[in-house]
Amino acid sequence: MRNEILFSTGGDWDSTSLMSNGYAIEAAQLYIELSAGRDDWGDEVQGGIWEGADLTAMIRPAEDPMAPIDIFPGRISMEFPGYTIVMENQHPMVDMRHLRVWLNGEDITDRVVDVVVDINAVDSFVQAYVSVYKSRFLLRDEVITHTII
Repeated sequence: MRNEILFSTGGDWDSTSLMSNGYAIEAAQLYIELSAGRDDWGDEVQGGIWEGADLTAMIRPAEDPMAPIDIFPGRISMEFPGYTIVMENQHPMVDMRHLRVWLNGEDITDRVVDVVVDINAVDSFVQAYVSVYKSRFLLRDEVITHTII
């Protein structure tokens, strides 16, 4: 089964919602961690998921936080004030070559370094950021981190 997840927040708990396949769900935690675009020594490089990637993406339901639910295969859209992150992998075995990542409508699949979203209602902890590799012609390449929350 493919999931269609929509997470939305205005920046506080009262404006936060999580929908799964059109139904509101109560969750203890939404956790996504993508690490990509690194060489053999762990340094960031151009290439995004094509250089290898590790992904953890799950929802811990409020009624049973010890039984996490995998998000993929599927699509998750996350709407924050000023940012929208979309991740999609429709491959039945979640083959990383089928993962796509967009930031504010721009495909960053071949430049993504990190995506971390940890919305933990139980511990009242929130963290979200996206790091993107920026190749420069005459200047040194850099990694730009967008702190979302």
